[in-house]
Amino acid sequence: MNKTEVMATSIDMARNGLGMTPGDAFDYIAGLIGAQDPASELYDREVEQLLRLAACLWTLRRDLVAPGA
Repeated sequence: MNKTEVMATSIDMARNGLGMTPGDAFDYIAGLIGAQDPASELYDREVEQLLRLAACLWTLRRDLVAPGA
């Protein structure tokens, strides 16, 4: 999937109520991090990317609840 397809599919899923709650999304990201192999040479990079995704989610959620905070 390219970026445009990901965005279009995500928007469609959200409009149809198929998105996760923020809490469920954090749980899912935590599960993905937990499934990573610490011995892998890609571990640090993949965990960092997942944490950055979680940080983005946190920022979006925070801005939705308390804009400008």
